[in-house]
Amino acid sequence: MNKSQLRKQLRARRVALLPAQRRTASTRLVRNALRSGLLLRHQRIGVYLPHRSEIDILPLINRMLALQRRCYLPMLPFGRGKNLWFNALDATRHWVTNRFGIPENATFQAIRARQLDLLFVPLIGFDDAGYRIGMGGGFYDASLAYLRRHHAWRKPYLVGVAFECQHIAGKLPHDAWDVPLDAVLTEQGLHRFKRV
Repeated sequence: MNKSQLRKQLRARRVALLPAQRRTASTRLVRNALRSGLLLRHQRIGVYLPHRSEIDILPLINRMLALQRRCYLPMLPFGRGKNLWFNALDATRHWVTNRFGIPENATFQAIRARQLDLLFVPLIGFDDAGYRIGMGGGFYDASLAYLRRHHAWRKPYLVGVAFECQHIAGKLPHDAWDVPLDAVLTEQGLHRFKRV
């Protein structure tokens, strides 16, 4: 299957989950993040707001804030660029909706991905090698392209967030510009990968 067909199939799996399964998965996500030590080792953490049928990471974000971690939300670039900014999550009332219908914090206290310690990344599917299928916009891959050029650069630690049903055994099709993840956090645990 190509990426487009896989996106359709994996979205259908995600949409088919019942509300009770979603709530349980969200609770277990927090537990697994704590058990793995991810929230203890990192201070500046990139997060995102769940959209449509994505796993609800709001309880995870709340736990990070309770642990006094500094959380940053992605902000689409102005114009045609693809490099995301990450804006500090605070109590601002200055929210806007971006072109994909996702709320963004409009108070500009932004940093780039390389300044984060940990980055939680949304995805539609992931494989055994840490490659992900995203929504197809290429924003995360463009924002993390420096990791392909500078193998010694280790920040941020990249963690996809998904339901376990989004896991594909074997290898997903991927392109030269795709940046593999270090791990994927699901309701069943933390899948760790070796960064190439």
